Order: sequence, then C-alpha cells, then structure tokens
Amino acid sequence: MLTFIEMEFLKLKRSKIFVLSLLGAILPPLLMFIAVTSFDEGQTFQALFTNVNMYMSAMFAVLIFSIIISYLFGREYNEHTLKTMLTIPISRGKFLLTKYLMFFVWILILTVVTSISTLIFGFMANLEGFTLKLFVDSFAQLLYANVLLFLTFSPFVFLSLFITNMVPAMVGGAALTLVNLMVYGQNWAPFVPWVCPYLIASGEIAEYSASISISYTVILTTFVLGLVISYVYFTKKDVAL
Repeated sequence: MLTFIEMEFLKLKRSKIFVLSLLGAILPPLLMFIAVTSFDEGQTFQALFTNVNMYMSAMFAVLIFSIIISYLFGREYNEHTLKTMLTIPISRGKFLLTKYLMFFVWILILTVVTSISTLIFGFMANLEGFTLKLFVDSFAQLLYANVLLFLTFSPFVFLSLFITNMVPAMVGGAALTLVNLMVYGQNWAPFVPWVCPYLIASGEIAEYSASISISYTVILTTFVLGLVISYVYFTKKDVAL
C-alpha cells in the first residue's frame, strides 16, 4: 500500500491538477488580502484568519475537493491504467483505500498552504494582532473543517467511478458551492453535510437550535453511504480492456 501511495506522489509531480489545487488553496487568502488593502476590511489577523477559513471551508474547498476526487479516481479509467494496476496482487478494496489516503494527504497539503499563505499575506498587509496561538488555533480549525469535509466527499468517489469524466464532478462541486451559499445562515444548515464541517470547526454550530450530534451523524452517515456504494460498485464492476 505504501508503494501505491508513493506511485501517486510520483504522478502528482507531473500533474497540472496538483498545481491548480495549490493555486486554489492560495486564492482565498489572496482575495482577502486584496479586500484588506483595497477596502479596509478586516484590519486584524483575527479577522483575516476567520474570513479565510470560512471562504475556504464553505466554498473553495468544496469545488477543489470535487476536482481532486475526480482526478484521483477517474484518471485510472481515462488513462487506461486501471486494468494494469489490478494485475498487481492487491485487492480492489486496498486499491480504493489507497486512493482515499492519497486524497486525505492532498487535503493536508492544501490546508498547510492556505494557512501559511494567509500568514504571509497578513504580514504583507501590515495587520495587527498576530500571535502564535492565533495561528495555531486558526490552522487547527481549518484542518478540522477540511477533515470533516473529507468525510462528506465519499459520494463523489462513487460519482467519479461511475462517470469518469471530470466535468460532472466540476459541475457537482460548483452546485454544492452555490448550495452552501444559500444554506449558510439558515436554520437547517446543520443538516447539510457540506456546511456542517465549517459550522462545527468554527463553533458557529452553537448558534443553531440543532444539536451538534445531529451534524456529526449527518457527516458520518454521508461518509458511510458513499464508502459502501463506491466499494460495492468498484469491486463488482468489470474493467473494460
């Protein structure tokens, strides 16, 4: 399994998707930097970190993660390498698990890039109020939100296995981004899997009448359902030669 993960990293070295995902991770801090310097908004590190985490977790990450999922799982079909990979003595279940682990590692990398970019842009904008604790807390919040968001994307794995083209994943990610924009702040936001992660990580879930346990249940249920249907489909479906 470690060999497969190493192979995935080797593929990323020549991948434009990886570079684009890094640019996507830098985009929220960049936009907030422009807002701070142009419109005098968020003149403290606290406000900058808060806004970046919100936009990244609730909007940009949804679209980026959907593209990553489609790339990781769909490329083996599109590049006709899956039939070769499955000749190696490893079960389809472990192959699928490796892809999940690679997706998780990719998310960790993007989280680090976003947090460090926010820090750099904050100093470039001469913001006040920076402390190491603030940075660590902000990073922990973003990481927690992204990890929870990772769990909610298992249905996208099935979608990427069923429709290997990246277009449906991109459309689906864009649609979920719009859904998050419309749902955020509504009473039923804690029941939407792709909004819950930010609400839980930021603590805003306390402002809603719904129990936090319900949001956790929604996230875990989404993860389990997506994992099961993607596993069943992948292990039962024949690979075309």
